[in-house]
Amino acid sequence: MTLNGLLNTGLLGVYTNKIAMSVVAHNISNSNTHGFSRQTPVIVTTNPINLTTIGSGGAALSFGTGSTVSDIQRVRDEFLDLQFRGTSSRLNYWENIYSNVHYIEQLFGEPGETGLRNIYDSYWASIEELKTDPSNEAAKTQVVSRAEELVNTMKDINYRLEELKSDINSEIKIRIDEINSYLKRIADLNQKILTSSSISSSPNDLLDERDRLLDRLSELSNIRITNHSNGQISLSIGDKVVLNGSSYQEIKSLTIAGTNNEYYAYVGNNLLTFNDGKMSALFELRDEIIPSYQQQLDEFGLYLVDTTNLIYKEGWDSTGTITGANFFSDISTQRGFEDSRLFRIAGNSDVFHPGIIQYVTSHRSFYEDPQIDLNGFYLYTVNSKVSPPSDLSEVYPSHYNNIDSIIHDSTNKAIYFDDTSGFQDKLLVDIKGDFLKEYGFPTKEIKAYKIDPAKVIPGSLKFDGIDSNINFSNAVDLVSNINSHSGGYLKAEEIDGFIYILPTMKIPNADLDTIVLNDVDGSLSKMEAQKVTLDALDTSQPTLNNLLGSNEKIEMSINGRRIEINPLKDTIYDLVDKINATNTGVTASVTPHGSFVLRAGNLINFDLQNVTIKGPEKLFNALGFIEDGSNNIVTLISPDVSPEQIDEKFSKADLLRIDKGLGIVNQISVSSNLKENPSLLATDLGYYYQTNYTPTGAGNVSVWDKISKMYNNSVLDNGRVGFSNFLGNIVTDIGVKGETADKMRLNSEMLNSEIRLEKERVMGVSIDEEMTNLVKYQQAFNASARVITAVNQMMDTVINNLGVR
Repeated sequence: MTLNGLLNTGLLGVYTNKIAMSVVAHNISNSNTHGFSRQTPVIVTTNPINLTTIGSGGAALSFGTGSTVSDIQRVRDEFLDLQFRGTSSRLNYWENIYSNVHYIEQLFGEPGETGLRNIYDSYWASIEELKTDPSNEAAKTQVVSRAEELVNTMKDINYRLEELKSDINSEIKIRIDEINSYLKRIADLNQKILTSSSISSSPNDLLDERDRLLDRLSELSNIRITNHSNGQISLSIGDKVVLNGSSYQEIKSLTIAGTNNEYYAYVGNNLLTFNDGKMSALFELRDEIIPSYQQQLDEFGLYLVDTTNLIYKEGWDSTGTITGANFFSDISTQRGFEDSRLFRIAGNSDVFHPGIIQYVTSHRSFYEDPQIDLNGFYLYTVNSKVSPPSDLSEVYPSHYNNIDSIIHDSTNKAIYFDDTSGFQDKLLVDIKGDFLKEYGFPTKEIKAYKIDPAKVIPGSLKFDGIDSNINFSNAVDLVSNINSHSGGYLKAEEIDGFIYILPTMKIPNADLDTIVLNDVDGSLSKMEAQKVTLDALDTSQPTLNNLLGSNEKIEMSINGRRIEINPLKDTIYDLVDKINATNTGVTASVTPHGSFVLRAGNLINFDLQNVTIKGPEKLFNALGFIEDGSNNIVTLISPDVSPEQIDEKFSKADLLRIDKGLGIVNQISVSSNLKENPSLLATDLGYYYQTNYTPTGAGNVSVWDKISKMYNNSVLDNGRVGFSNFLGNIVTDIGVKGETADKMRLNSEMLNSEIRLEKERVMGVSIDEEMTNLVKYQQAFNASARVITAVNQMMDTVINNLGVR
C-alpha cells in the first residue's frame, strides 16, 4: 500500500461520512413531513488490492481501500404498508356508514316526541278518543289532523332521505374525480421514478410521494398493488386494473337512464365495483341503505292507506247515508300499465254472507257417529223473518229437533249441521247451554230476559222505534204481544217453565244491549225479570263449503307452494292464514263486509304479477275475483299475463295499481273533503240483515274499532308484523345498524392506529437517533480527515526531509 493509496483511503472515508451526514441532515429536516420515510446510507467497503510487500515472504496481502456509499435506502416495511392500507379502507368505510346512519336515526327522531313512531301513536290515541265519544266533533277533527300530521312527517322524512341520497350521489362524482387525479399523479411519478432509477440510485422522495398518494387512495377504495423490478407498479381497484406504470385508465362517472341521474363508475365500458373504503360506503348508502328505509316508509304508508280505506269505505258517515268514500286520497298509479305494479286485488263478494249458510262444522273430532238426539236438548230457533209476511203473530221461537241436520263425516272425523233452510236469518239458541259447547260448535253469547210466568202482572213495555206499546195482562199476553208487536226485533216463548224474551237477527249482532226497551210501568222490575247470557250458534265465520256448495277438498298454489283447503272445516280466516303461511310475499285478509283481499309484500316488490297463483276457478269465483265458476284449475295470475288481460279477467274485482320505484309516500294525503269538513267522518260499519248491510247509527264506532285493531295486526313485512311493531323494527334496525357501524368503526380505528404507530416507528424519524448518527458520522469524518493529515505529514517527511542531515 503506497502513501497515495493510504491517502485515497482516508479521502474515501471523508466523502463517505460526509454523504452519511447529508442523509442525516435530510432526515432531520423532514422529521415532521407527513409520509416521509427516514433514509439510511448503505456504506460498503471498496474493492481490496492484493500486493506483495517487504517482509511478506513474497506472499500477496489483501489491503482494504476504504469505504463508499453504495445506495441511500428508505426504511420502510411493505407488509405494514399493506396492512395499513387495508385497515384504512375498512375504517373509512365504517366511518361513512356510521355518520350517515346516525343522521338517518336523527331523521326518524327516535327517541323523542317528534319521532315518527310518537306521531303514529298520537294518531292512534286520537282514534281511541274518538271511540269513546263518536259524536264529539273535536275528536273527529283531531283524528283528521293527526292523520295529516303523520302523513306530513312521513313525507318530510322521505324528502330528507332523498336529499341525503342526492348529496351522496354528488359526492360520488367528486370522489371519482379525486381518484382520477391520484391516478394521474401516480402515473406521472412512475415515469419520473423510472427515469431517475435509470440514471441514479433509489429515488426515495419520489417513492415517498407515491406511497402517500397510495395511502390516500386506499381511504377511498380497496386497492391491490403489484410491484415490478424496475420500480414501477400496477394498480387495481375492485376487479379492474386502472394503472400500469406511467399509463392509467380514467374512471368515468356516468349516469344510467331511469336511475334519477345517479352516477356509476366505469372503466372503459365495464362497471367498476368498489369493495371497500369510502366509495363502497357511498354506493351502499345510496343504493341499498337509504332506499331500504325509503321502501319501508313506502310500505308503511301504502298498507296504512289501503287497509284504512278498504275498511273506511264500508262505513256510513254521520248522516247514515253515504258509503264508499276514502279516508286517504287515491294513490293508484297515474303512469299507465307498463310503469305500474299490481299491489292489491279485492273481491266483490261478501264471503261472510253467501246465498245461504247451510253448513256449520264442530271444532271437535268425532271418530264415531255420536248418534245425537236433538229432542233431549233445549235448542230453539229465533227467526225475525215471517212467512207469509202478513202473518207476523205466528212466528214464535220453535224447538229445533231436526235430527237429520246433524251429519257425521267419518272421513274428516267431524260432525256438522246441514240445514237446507239456512242459518243466516235466524238464531239457534242453546237455552240450557249443554249442546253447542259440549259438541264443539262455534258459539257466541247473547243476552235475553228470563221471567217466571207466575210473577207476570199486567203492565206495558215500549220498544224504541215501534210506535205502539206492548201491553199485557198475563203470561200468555206477554209472549203473544211481544211476538206480534215488537216489529220482529224480539221474540218470546215459554221454555222449561220460564218465559224467555230473545233478540232476533234484526237487532245488530243480536245484541240486546244495543236497543232500548222502555219499562213504562216498571213491569220488568216488578216481575223480577233477569237479564241472562245464553249461547247461540255463531255463523259469523262460515266454513268454505257454504261458499263452494261442496265438502270436496281442493287445492290452490302460490309459486308452486300447495295450499290444501278442506271446505268442511276451513273458514275464510283459515284460508287467510294458510296463504299468509306460504311466505311467498302474497298476503291475504278480509274486510269487515267480507271482501277477500290479496296483497303483494316487499318479498315480491309489491307486485302480484311477480308470482303465479293457480287454483279451482270456482274458488276464485266465490271469492269475488272472476266471473266464471267452473271446476277447472286455472292460473289466476302470473308474470306471463299482460296488464290488459288482468284488467279484463278481474273486471268484477277492485284492483289497486301503484307506481314503480320509491316515493309512494309523496302521493299520500288525507281526503280533501275530510280536511275541509271533519264532521263527515264515517264511524259506523252497520250490521247485516237479510240481504244487505244497514247503518246502526251515529253512535256506532265499528269503523274505528276495526281500524284500531290494525295497530298490532300482522299485515306488514309479508304478513309478519303490525303497524306499531313495523315502526319499532325500523327504529331498532337503524339503532342496531348504527351501533354495529360504530363498534366496527372503533375497532377499525384502533387497529389502524396500532398499525400506523408501528409503521411510524419503523419509517419515522427519531431526532435522538439521528443526532446519535450525526455524532457518529462526524467523528468518523474527523478521524478520516486526521488520516489525510497524517499521510500528508508522512509524504512531507519523505519528500522534504528523507536523507537530509
